[in-house]
Formats: sequence, C-alpha cells, structure tokens
Amino acid sequence: MHARTTTIEGDPGAIDAAVSEVRAGVLPLLEQQAGFKGFTLHVNRSSGKVVGTSYWDSQEAMDASEDAVRGPREEAARSGGASGSPVVEQFEVAIDTTAE
Repeated sequence: MHARTTTIEGDPGAIDAAVSEVRAGVLPLLEQQAGFKGFTLHVNRSSGKVVGTSYWDSQEAMDASEDAVRGPREEAARSGGASGSPVVEQFEVAIDTTAE
C-alpha cells in the first residue's frame, strides 16, 4: 500500500473551513479514483496545521490520482488560511493498523 500526505499550515481560526472543503471538495474526488483505499485528516486547532493522508493500493494508482486532486487541494489550503502551498509527500506504507 502507498500513502500521500498533504500538510497545510493555516490559520487556527479557519480549521473548520479547511475540514469542510476537504470533506466536500477533495474526498469525493479521491473516492472516485481507481485504487483508492481510504483517507484520514488530522488537525491541530492550536497551530492551524492540517495533515491529510490518502491511501492507495499501488504507486501507480496514487500517481494517477494526482491531477484530479491538485486543484481541490489548493482550494482547501486557501479555505484554511494557508499562506503558502500545501506540502505533498509520498510514502510506502510499512505498517498499517486500524484504530477502533
């Protein structure tokens, strides 16, 4: 499995707007992509930092989804009050557990 993280450094007061934008604009596009396995979104309400992680069954599927989510990702960053561009990184998942 593979994962792509997106980190946004935004305005702590705009966390809810960023979450809403991800829920409405990013997540539906991710769910339509071949090879999509899941998504998590972590927020730090004190610092304004938002980290989203999408999970993919292969590197190829992850790469193929990039064009579809690039614009909505930028919009989520703007909604969250980010002063810069989101930081995007790719990883191979070495350990995966599900918290219940």
